[in-house]
Amino acid sequence: MAVIISLVMILIVMKVFINKSEERREQELLVVEKQSVQALKNTFADIAEIKFERSVKNDMTGSYGLFVTMKNTKGQSVYFSYGFWKENDDIGDYGLENEEVQKVGITTEKIKVIYTNGKEEIL
Repeated sequence: MAVIISLVMILIVMKVFINKSEERREQELLVVEKQSVQALKNTFADIAEIKFERSVKNDMTGSYGLFVTMKNTKGQSVYFSYGFWKENDDIGDYGLENEEVQKVGITTEKIKVIYTNGKEEIL
């Protein structure tokens, strides 16, 4: 009986630990997504909205792969991915899908941001 109780206790502790780890990972991704928005605003002109579709961390390189749909002030949109390094606050690379929407420059106006967790914010 003591063995069964011990196993149940171990399973409960493992479940709590896994949930906390996943929660920390999601919070870290949210921080990275927010941080990368400023880098996007410093890379592209005329951004009106950024919607994060998916975000993943590359544990080997420490970089993040971010997949977004970006709308410009003309209502045009483009889906692309980019690499982001949190420590450098820098976009390492991005897929150029539509030069009309991904116009090189700087966006100084506030934009709408939709994160992978569904929350929205104006930055």
